[in-house]
Amino acid sequence: MSSQPTGIYGINMASDVINEVVEADEDSCQIRSCSQKGTCRKDCTNSESVCLGSYSDCEEWPVSNIQINAWHNGNWGHDNAKPLLTVNYNKKYDWTGLKVQWRGNLRVHRAGGCGEWWFTFNGQDCPQGRISFRRYTGRLTNYYQHSVFEGICDGIPKGTIPVKFYLDGCGNTNWDLYTGWYQANFIIVEEIDTRPTSKGLCPSLSVFNIREYDMNIYYSTSSTNLQVIATVVYEKRDPSTALRAVWKGNLGKYGSNTCARFYFRFNGNECGNPNTIDTVCSILSGDSSWIREDVVVDGMCYQLPAGPLKVEFVMGLCIGYTSIGHVTTGWDTRESIRLEEVRLGLDINAIQLPSGKIYRLPVYNIQHWQWHAINYETDSGVIKEVSYTKHSKTSALRVTVSTVTRQATSGHCTEWRIRFNSTECSNPTTIDASYYMWNEGGNTNSHRPYYIDAICKNLAAGTVAVKFEVGNCETSHSLGDSYTGWNTMTSMIVQEVYLGI
Repeated sequence: MSSQPTGIYGINMASDVINEVVEADEDSCQIRSCSQKGTCRKDCTNSESVCLGSYSDCEEWPVSNIQINAWHNGNWGHDNAKPLLTVNYNKKYDWTGLKVQWRGNLRVHRAGGCGEWWFTFNGQDCPQGRISFRRYTGRLTNYYQHSVFEGICDGIPKGTIPVKFYLDGCGNTNWDLYTGWYQANFIIVEEIDTRPTSKGLCPSLSVFNIREYDMNIYYSTSSTNLQVIATVVYEKRDPSTALRAVWKGNLGKYGSNTCARFYFRFNGNECGNPNTIDTVCSILSGDSSWIREDVVVDGMCYQLPAGPLKVEFVMGLCIGYTSIGHVTTGWDTRESIRLEEVRLGLDINAIQLPSGKIYRLPVYNIQHWQWHAINYETDSGVIKEVSYTKHSKTSALRVTVSTVTRQATSGHCTEWRIRFNSTECSNPTTIDASYYMWNEGGNTNSHRPYYIDAICKNLAAGTVAVKFEVGNCETSHSLGDSYTGWNTMTSMIVQEVYLGI
């Protein structure tokens, strides 16, 4: 393979150039030293040093042009089919996929009620299938619940793209929907290089080889036998990288004192380093009626070999239980598995092309922590705290947490949040995820997947204490009976991102 970049040629990246880059002297690299000797350069425009890599053996530009849009306490009480929000996104490249994500609070209120939220692009659904979230509740409930859905849409040309966020009752039925209740709500849009022709090792990139596999597979079962929900074959390029594995889809369940476990397998085995990537849907006591909703499961596995990798998403029985109840997957929504290679801790944040120009990398300095069965039963406190070294004063921090949570007390509310050095993010807004639960059947002990993915700007360079916490909601509701990380994985990813490049 040629070491010359092919996929990047001809792209107008002028706005991303680091101007007046010079060889850094010893003083400018004392604050920010690079792990690879001789790679430190000084960015005179921003008065900070960068760690310089090359674009050799690489034919892709994996992630670019990240844009965050945030609203706090949106409180949009609309029910009918209408665009609730519009984000105008300036897409730079014809050949990228457009990844969109909603992270915020959604409610369906009424017995047998169903609500759908979805994205359109230039007034149309994604050609590969609608990117949407559906929730169905079998009993009269009033759940204001933090919810996440995402997807990648290919075939959208460059230019100004109106990305619209819609909602409606399933089948155009009014089911008393509510959006954005008393928490931070985000729409994150970014460009993803999903071209299948790239094969290089891309040694200067922190993330590369991104592949998303869409599927429409519906399962409905009460069997305790192992069920392989989805299988894909991924060509892993570098044995030294971590593999990030993300499953997005609709999980449904009913039945008291039952528990279903969902997990990834790689070449037939669960991940052993750092630990398994899994989640559960359980109803241990209380209301056992149907809940169907879209969820995201996100973790990393280390030391997987290069070459063809068989990746499966599997459902089975939780340890210690004799029934899964009745479980559905893929109910009327698009499912996907996304896989990407990650170089943890790589500090290269700029590359030099053969033309001599130097460009910032949109994503770098990725760190990952993954614990199993943290079983945090306290209603209020710090669940996990990690220390992260932020290199650049001009970057933002993106924090992702994938875990399982419970709020069991009817009429009460719990909030999970991310704080930095014991302070909540203020730009663009806080990173929080609230869950108010009222159920006509009373208290319900149900553990389900929970996902936070958000960006905080204007954090200083240096050591940052990143805290994952639980406590009271912003409202006057009493704190609920909360539980985090019940018998499953809790994963946290922190990375530096440069927005808009």
